[in-house]
Amino acid sequence: MLNNSLQEFRRRLASPDAALPYALLGLLSGVITAGLIILFRLALEWPLAEFLPGDSAENFEALPRYWHFALPFCGALLLGLILHFTPLSYRMTGIPHVIASLHHGRGRLPPGNLALQFGGGLIALLSGQSGGREGPAVHIGAAASSLFGLRMRLPNNSLRVMTACGTAAAIAASFNTPIAGVIFAMEVVMLEYTVTGFVPVILASVTATTLSQAVFGDIVFLPAGDLNMNSLLELPFIALLGISAGVLSGLFVSIQSRCLRLLNKPVLLRMLLAGLVTGLCATLAPQILGIGYDSLQAAMDGSYSLQVLLLLLVLKLLASAVSCGMGMPIGIIGPSLLIGAFAGALLGNVGVMLFPELAADHSFYVLLGMAATMGAILNAPLAALLAIIELTHNLNVVFPAMLAVIAAQLVHKEGFGLQSAHQTTLQATQQSVRSDPLTLELLRTSVAALMDRNLKHVVQHLPVADIPGLTEKPVRWLVITNQEGQQIVVHREHWFPLLNALQPEDETIDLLAILEHRRRTAAVDVTGTLWEALDAMNQAGLDTLFVSSSRQRRGPPDEGIITREALSDHYNLPIRF
Repeated sequence: MLNNSLQEFRRRLASPDAALPYALLGLLSGVITAGLIILFRLALEWPLAEFLPGDSAENFEALPRYWHFALPFCGALLLGLILHFTPLSYRMTGIPHVIASLHHGRGRLPPGNLALQFGGGLIALLSGQSGGREGPAVHIGAAASSLFGLRMRLPNNSLRVMTACGTAAAIAASFNTPIAGVIFAMEVVMLEYTVTGFVPVILASVTATTLSQAVFGDIVFLPAGDLNMNSLLELPFIALLGISAGVLSGLFVSIQSRCLRLLNKPVLLRMLLAGLVTGLCATLAPQILGIGYDSLQAAMDGSYSLQVLLLLLVLKLLASAVSCGMGMPIGIIGPSLLIGAFAGALLGNVGVMLFPELAADHSFYVLLGMAATMGAILNAPLAALLAIIELTHNLNVVFPAMLAVIAAQLVHKEGFGLQSAHQTTLQATQQSVRSDPLTLELLRTSVAALMDRNLKHVVQHLPVADIPGLTEKPVRWLVITNQEGQQIVVHREHWFPLLNALQPEDETIDLLAILEHRRRTAAVDVTGTLWEALDAMNQAGLDTLFVSSSRQRRGPPDEGIITREALSDHYNLPIRF
């Protein structure tokens, strides 16, 4: 009974419109992801609070001066040694790996990469590398959710949804930002917005936020009070801030792109170079070490002079871009927020000095800089806007932040001609992602939703006595297995008239000898997506596939026939690419 229910559940998931089953997957993904993200945060924050002075998990600045270089360099050395002895296929981590797996790997994220991301991310962040925890968190959440779906033998189209749910839940649990988590998953990872897709992703985000708040509390990440724009005359200055953020994001991705050219170099060398750059930068400004949210709060509070802000801006950008480009298993959302915060504080202080009666408080520009820089580096303007709103609980920032974010986006894409940091990594690793509407639509649906199950298996040398049983209740497809084990299928319009009128003289007939209009088939698993089916047809030069389950253990076989004509009719398009 349980097996039959699970089988029916899998069949319903084959269609992207199965709202209730996908809602259940969203809840389960939220629970799984939240548990791992809570564990990851505790494993990161507890040792840092014990090791760093002042019982603070961010207080790298208070360490003796020699640690400012030694800690990131030794951490990079350890990480490089681990990666050196790790198989190459396991070294892909972070959000680019999630995006590539979602669009090329059928939503399957290997457990080896997950283990490396969890351990490698901890080593990197514990040793003060200049990065964020959200990249590891997204990989951990997406991979755990995907592996759960794989363990349940769910269709591949639902594994993609599980991956998106894990992404949203990870962002939500890390920052207490459920809405930004949902938009980030759709805008950055899924590369599409769908009404049905929102249901499970929202539930995963809400569930993860609830569990995270139960452990860490409902804490506003960056309290911003009632900060607001003083005058509409500030808008040109805000546009200038957005342009500046676009320049900074362009520099970040340009440096990252040049470092990505070294991917063919030994991984130990790359890690040592990243640790060396971070260590040297930290000797000048230890505030750039680690995630750095204490430095962000200090920028909000006005604790830094203009000279210090400029120094922090340059060194944080350099250390983070080099580390990400060298393949350090860290995130870039945190650094993008800090870079934007330093830029906003710098320009905000200048504005206050030049126009004291017009300019808003410098901390207001900190928020705008964060949104603009994050949106441009990630190519996620909407996610950046919502993240700032949820991080600060300040709705006054929406209107001016929209201007700053779009200005930064235009400079980054049109001025520099650059892609997002994640897309740049994918391009450097030759994993470009197709995001055209038809491909995404084919990825959303499983072959099980469209395959024709009206078939019957027959032997090639059919006994004459079996013919009446076929013609009395004719199925649509006859499946004939030849001597090489290949399935040959014949449609009813071609086999029924012939067998119905046949008057054989022998006891058996060779179906492959007498039937015309036979179709050779290639095999595709029932868990595959329509995109996988179309790709299999194109690779084999065929128009028909035999669908079967390679892992089914009990019950009647879940199998069928899918044709190129069925795909074309379903989408009302001539699918021939």
